[in-house]
Amino acid sequence: MDEACLRVLLINPNYPNVFTYGPQASILFPPLGLEYIAAYINDIAEVRLLDNRLKTGSLKIIEKTLEQFQPDYTGISCNFTCQINIARRIANIAKKWGSRTILGGWHPTLVPDETLGYESVDIIIRGEGEITFRELIQNNSPIGIPGLSYKLNGKQVHNPNRELMDLKHIRQPNRCLRTITAKKTYNFFGFSVDCIETSRGCPFSCNFCCIHHFYRKSYRKRKFNHVVNELHSDEVRKRASHIFIVDDNFVVDQKFVSELCNAIIQTGINKYFMAQARVDMIAHHPEIFKKMADAGFIYLFLGLESFSDRTLKKLNKRIKFREIKSALKILHDYGFIIQGNIILGADLEDTKKDLESMIDITKVLDVDFPTFSMLTPLPGTKLMEHVIEKNLFLTKDWHDFNWSVPIIKYPNLSADDLSYYLAKAYKETMSFKRVQAGMKNFIHMRGLKFHMSRMKPNELIRVATHMMKNLCK
Repeated sequence: MDEACLRVLLINPNYPNVFTYGPQASILFPPLGLEYIAAYINDIAEVRLLDNRLKTGSLKIIEKTLEQFQPDYTGISCNFTCQINIARRIANIAKKWGSRTILGGWHPTLVPDETLGYESVDIIIRGEGEITFRELIQNNSPIGIPGLSYKLNGKQVHNPNRELMDLKHIRQPNRCLRTITAKKTYNFFGFSVDCIETSRGCPFSCNFCCIHHFYRKSYRKRKFNHVVNELHSDEVRKRASHIFIVDDNFVVDQKFVSELCNAIIQTGINKYFMAQARVDMIAHHPEIFKKMADAGFIYLFLGLESFSDRTLKKLNKRIKFREIKSALKILHDYGFIIQGNIILGADLEDTKKDLESMIDITKVLDVDFPTFSMLTPLPGTKLMEHVIEKNLFLTKDWHDFNWSVPIIKYPNLSADDLSYYLAKAYKETMSFKRVQAGMKNFIHMRGLKFHMSRMKPNELIRVATHMMKNLCK
């Protein structure tokens, strides 16, 4: 590396300490987005990566690294709105050591004027950052680079948008920047985990989701053989027993998923796989999920959101409750473990009776790990537009936009009511019996040969113990 090359520090901020319920504390995935950025600049810059979510990633460690490394640029990822205050604190520290600060991710992209208005923020990368970041480092200037916003003579400059990337030629993420501590810490219920991306975007447009706005209503896939090669790479193959496919909606292209599963089976990639999927895809294409089960997929994250067809229609979710019940049965027949999220107060007209009903249905619904979130108006969503128009904010502090704090005024529910029912939902729906039944079904339906090819018997016992310990306190 040329001694004169620029130094870049990439930082993944922590979240506010609010996730007191559910399995979130037992899951920590690697910062794949920053690893993609690193892959695009590590040949033209000296790059380091710090994950502020790790125990070794405190603000003091960040300041010490800034002092020692003296980066020319500090890039801070800020996908989740609730991270912005922590991202600003990190940017303040970076400015103290003379570094130029860059913020990227969903929140800065969707709220560029406000984010660039922070004194500690020099540059914003809007949208996908890989090529934009590379050009910024190559030019050592934001002027004229598509996808960048910056300050010039006290005024904000927003360059034109950059075209979305052709994922067929995207580089593999740079996983080599992880520290030894990080390699041991990234986990899924106590087991080593890595992430891989096969597509970006979602063709659906739920009212509470900002993904389709960030990706400009597009859906793009990577090359099939590139995904398979990445799964076979030493960085992935030797590092983790569990692989989370981070796609916002994995099963959009059923042919692609089927071919990927065939390749996983035929080439002997014996891993446990996890993904996110829509309920209607499961209900209408069960054969795809049978294929996924055969390939090693064991855990699915489902956005159930509500059990009311009327509410699901308001959310523009485009599913019905009967499809939810059908999907859960299909998945359990194939031996999947299911995490299903339900939105508390998904309908602004909800009453205490509606929330009690939601809890009662969850108790009997066949979901292994039910999770609950507040209806949260994120930037770029139709929900946000409605809350602004009707002046329904209880708070405008971005720190509180974390799915656990009441944000919206309801005509029939107070903030205390919402907080009470969030705690009640977790207390009454999560039980040792539920977890035990899910694990028993998972082990029985897949068979001993399936598990023995992926995990030693003592490891299987350890994952079951870890799950029960963290979810049944």
